[in-house]
Amino acid sequence: MTAFLRAAPAAGMGGADCERLVDAVLAQPVLAVTSLAYLIAAGLVLTWAVPADSLLAGTAGVVLLTVGIDSFAYHGPQPSWAQPAHDWPILAVAVVYTFALLRTGRRRWRVWAGAGAVFALAVAAHLAGRTGSPLCSPDSWWQWHGVWHVLSATAAASGARAMVRPG
Repeated sequence: MTAFLRAAPAAGMGGADCERLVDAVLAQPVLAVTSLAYLIAAGLVLTWAVPADSLLAGTAGVVLLTVGIDSFAYHGPQPSWAQPAHDWPILAVAVVYTFALLRTGRRRWRVWAGAGAVFALAVAAHLAGRTGSPLCSPDSWWQWHGVWHVLSATAAASGARAMVRPG
């Protein structure tokens, strides 16, 4: 990446996400910065949810906010609490979005289909961004796991749009 970042062993938090862990304020700078996409998605979702008085979309927005903060902590400064804090909100996203899809999927299937297509691309990027993947380049500023962050945040914002009644 850059000469001023000293490489750390690829173990511990983020070791499976391709980007080399470095001994710096942000252990995985690209992944830490791209984690902020969840905060942008959360902000968008909450701006739709609050005026529409949508508890479900509001819950999605709060969960996305938590994902963004905790993913930044996990890929950035890596405090001791970052591992469980990173994982639990992702599980909460799965629960909230599964419930929402079951509740609104028939009425808002076009919106969900678009979100699903973006999410499929996100999953492909996630797989490409694993350590050991042929596309993994640990010292590159292009990180497929970072693409996962941006695309999955985009899919989440799109899916949350389906949770808000049109009108």
